[in-house]
Amino acid sequence: MSDLSDNVAGMDLDVFWGLVEHSATATSDQHERRAWLTSRLALLPPGDICGFETLLSASRGRVNTFSHWHAAYVLCDGLCSAEQFFGFQSWLVGLGRSVLGEVAACPDALADVPAVRTLLAVGAESWPDSAWPFWPGLERVAHDAYFTATGRSLAGALAALGCVRVTDAGPFTGAVWDLDSPLEAAVRLPRLWQLSGGLEEAA
Repeated sequence: MSDLSDNVAGMDLDVFWGLVEHSATATSDQHERRAWLTSRLALLPPGDICGFETLLSASRGRVNTFSHWHAAYVLCDGLCSAEQFFGFQSWLVGLGRSVLGEVAACPDALADVPAVRTLLAVGAESWPDSAWPFWPGLERVAHDAYFTATGRSLAGALAALGCVRVTDAGPFTGAVWDLDSPLEAAVRLPRLWQLSGGLEEAA
């Protein structure tokens, strides 16, 4: 899928990714990242805050497919509900523009992402709560920043622009399959499945 337009509802795409990526280097955990992003956004014009939310939704939409849910499901050893997949999409956005683009084009490209390789080297059974590849807090950033800046609801502002605030994953179009099928995983996500130890388990 091609990249997004350069400007949506007042925010430039480069500014959006600059904020997301800078938040990773300026802070040490997701809670700090959320606070950092919220405080920076609250200083911007309301149209820019709406633009951030619109670009965030569009970015998540690039990986809002059943294939990407399957990839997240394999990474998380089956512990990735539809609700958690929404947080996984935000986590992918948090990894930056380049990573999102690569994974959007090919879900199996998750196998090449350093953060994913680190997680799989340890195994989901050993991940502390803070290490799971979900970032549910990102969905609140623009909402909280807009209220701080204006005292009004972001949802109302987006509605006035003809936009709807996205709060969950799906619906998915096209084919679906059994997320628990080793065969489907081996065929559709060969590198990620191998990296997760699936081939050894099936042998």
